[in-house]
Amino acid sequence: MPSARAQRSPWPAAQALLSGLAELAETLRTPRGAADELAEARELLAYWERRARRLPRWALMRRREARSAAWRWRERVRAAEQLRYGRGLLGAASQLAVERRLPATLAHRGRQAARLALYTAVVATVTLFLVLAAALAVVVQAALGAL
Repeated sequence: MPSARAQRSPWPAAQALLSGLAELAETLRTPRGAADELAEARELLAYWERRARRLPRWALMRRREARSAAWRWRERVRAAEQLRYGRGLLGAASQLAVERRLPATLAHRGRQAARLALYTAVVATVTLFLVLAAALAVVVQAALGAL
């Protein structure tokens, strides 16, 4: 009478072991906690940035708290993005390729630069208008003085 052991194939056990090792390698290669942490950090960063924008101007302490919390969450987002995609230009390029979004720090600095450019353009326009008004006043005064 043949034994039950001889009829069983060793391949299912080996396949189960290999699939378990493959899952372990996948888990180690792409940490799922980092992806969850990145999503949560982005959500909280958006909340604090929105709160800092929407608070009234007279609420100085609450706006300061919101700005500092946004700064802390921006640093956490930056760290999570670097952990997931890597550092430097290669990390930014890989994040742009995968998610079609710039790193949070780069996007924040871009918004700051755009705001600074807008303020500079407004100041330059007002200054030019004042210089033209002063020049026109001088010309009108000279013309009236000549009459």
